[in-house]
Amino acid sequence: MSVIAGQTGHGIEISQLKGTLLGSMAVLMWGFLPLLRLMAGEVPPLQLTFMSLFTAALAVLTWGRTRRKIYGKPWHDHGQRDVFLAAGFLLGAVVFYFAALMQAPAAEVALITYLWPLGLAAAICISAGRRPGLNMWTGLLLSFSGAALALLSGNEGQGGSTMDPGTAAGYALGLASGVCWLGYSLMLGRLPTNAGLHAGIFAWAGIAAALLHLLLEHTVLDLSFAVLLTTACIGIGPYGLAFMAWGQGLRYGHAGLLSALCYTVPVVATTLLILAGMEAWRMELALAALAALAVTCGAWLAGRDRNKTLAEA
Repeated sequence: MSVIAGQTGHGIEISQLKGTLLGSMAVLMWGFLPLLRLMAGEVPPLQLTFMSLFTAALAVLTWGRTRRKIYGKPWHDHGQRDVFLAAGFLLGAVVFYFAALMQAPAAEVALITYLWPLGLAAAICISAGRRPGLNMWTGLLLSFSGAALALLSGNEGQGGSTMDPGTAAGYALGLASGVCWLGYSLMLGRLPTNAGLHAGIFAWAGIAAALLHLLLEHTVLDLSFAVLLTTACIGIGPYGLAFMAWGQGLRYGHAGLLSALCYTVPVVATTLLILAGMEAWRMELALAALAALAVTCGAWLAGRDRNKTLAEA
């Protein structure tokens, strides 16, 4: 396997296969997020965000310090404007997603949020100097049709002909999270993916979340050990190591394949919720799974003509 041109900024070369595997691991860990969010109970979104991101910063910092070859330069040795922008996008992605999961069904929220890789596919295509072709437009049509199918099936599951305002707000928050995800992923293409930098991004996003929490939310102090453990798991896994793995995947893996794999997150999330007894099986979930399949096929079509990494685009 040939090595992709470019390095991580700390002297390690990564093959495209390894980059793709790392990105796939991140996608799998994200599938656990809805389940972990429900296990965290009624912890407010901003409080859960700063607790998770501080845990992520500590986890990545500790992991990087034990493996100095991947630690790299600390965050302040890079362009501080890009670091703060990345932290802002990360903050929005996490907060909006947690808030959306409190307002609307997890399967539908995940599907709407994970429309963002289509934007990533379009951005890579445009940055490579190409106009979106037939595959891109077909992918967009399939993806938005799949999302519409999920929304309609979720609304039927509520037994109403009109969408509940709270559910609609949840869908809007999920879409906002997706937009922030897109911004964060694009920023990763401009920054090295080492542990020192990621720890700084997590820490700054966590500080901002803590300040917003103090201004906007009531702090829940009576947290059980199970909730604290769940928060730690979110920080270490989906928002710690997964973000680092996703950064490596975007820069060195197969960007088109990873974009398509992102749409398996709703299916993984729903399956885990059913197995944990937090979601009852219903026909609407089958329709949502079909929608996710349509979106996955759309994303693959949108990126089929490119095997570029984000770093090469």
